[in-house]
Amino acid sequence: VIGAGPGGYECASVLAKEGKNVCIIEKNEMQLGGTCLNEGCVPAKQYLETASYLAKSSYAQSCGIDVKEPHLDISLLKKKKDELTQQLRSGIQTKLKKVQIIFGDASFKDENTLLVANEEILFDHCVIATGSIHRPHPTLEVDGNLILSSKEIFELQTLPHKILIVGGGAIGCEFATFFNTAGVEVVLAEFTPTLVPNEDKDVAQTLERELKKKGIRVHVNTNVTNHIKNQNSIAITLQTPKEELQEEFDFVLVSIGRMPNTCTLNLNNAKIQTQKDFILTNKHLQTSNPHIYAIGDVIKTPALAHMAYNEALTVANNLTKETLHVSAVNVPFVTFCQPQVASVGKNEKTLTQEGREFIVKKHFYKSSAKAKIKGDDSGFIKLLVDKNSDEILGGSMVGNEVTELIHQILIAINAKLTCKDLAKMVFAHPTLSESLWEMLN
Repeated sequence: VIGAGPGGYECASVLAKEGKNVCIIEKNEMQLGGTCLNEGCVPAKQYLETASYLAKSSYAQSCGIDVKEPHLDISLLKKKKDELTQQLRSGIQTKLKKVQIIFGDASFKDENTLLVANEEILFDHCVIATGSIHRPHPTLEVDGNLILSSKEIFELQTLPHKILIVGGGAIGCEFATFFNTAGVEVVLAEFTPTLVPNEDKDVAQTLERELKKKGIRVHVNTNVTNHIKNQNSIAITLQTPKEELQEEFDFVLVSIGRMPNTCTLNLNNAKIQTQKDFILTNKHLQTSNPHIYAIGDVIKTPALAHMAYNEALTVANNLTKETLHVSAVNVPFVTFCQPQVASVGKNEKTLTQEGREFIVKKHFYKSSAKAKIKGDDSGFIKLLVDKNSDEILGGSMVGNEVTELIHQILIAINAKLTCKDLAKMVFAHPTLSESLWEMLN
């Protein structure tokens, strides 16, 4: 297995439990757990969870709690993040106790041989799980000083006064929430017409409105046309639909997505076909070389850790069982900004393109007692329902804890439940979950 991120270590662990002789290769010990653990989803959620405590301070004060000038010490937060990643990294090492771990850069010598630090490793089967790398901006090259990627953000010892975030996808919106909550002036620029471009338009518009309410300056359909680096700041020219803006920032965070980490693997030597650096696979996750598999961000499936986990189990099954499996179809997408955003199943655009007749059902959290108790009743739940069968085809959520609540809709879709089925169930009160029941009755 090449790569010890979520997909790689999960696949290696399961294969070892099945009695296979497994070796996993990672660049170095500090990279165990991959991008997700070390510079991605795990530290980002640690930062966002901490910021959420700060965000609730004014509401807590209104409820009678004496909160005196709360502030964020990012150096202490970094220390806590480092402790967390080390704990989880140790857990991964324990999980891989039956797996041989080799550190170094791997590449293919031929169809059955890998090279790692000039050492040849022969294999019967191989799983490529090398993940993804930062997608470079056409003009804003990351320098680790004034132009940063998400990796460098987690090394900050002091907070900036003003930051430009380029890219309004999940990563950009999450960091916009974090820095805004910490008291930093935030400008968020997105090249496409909406934030979180993969979500339905009403979801994106609601998120944009709520971020603006918090003081984040959001510009969509906006491009960076020029930049000038100064000693301790960077001057940026933004072209918006209405005007050209010139502003100075302490630094710029570039978060325009990620790309497959496959360029150094010498895939041609193993007769593995690619398309725009993505490895091509069949439905069983085999590459054009049938005894080599690929999972995670290197293939054209959603670049999500939980997707990689599922693909890891699929490959482990297909290497050890007679019945071949395919990966899951319905995968939840979650963004941990404030308010949170989540979706699963088919969206409005997909259903319209398919010519499927569907009904949109929507319910706002304004009527939720629990949302008001928690101090945030923004957002809504939306279900997309087959017009004829009443079957739930997809759903979206914006609001309080929806990254947890979305799994209600995931289960309903996979179980092929109808709205009438859900309406007959009993949901506890007062909960956020009951809003789903309330919208159907």
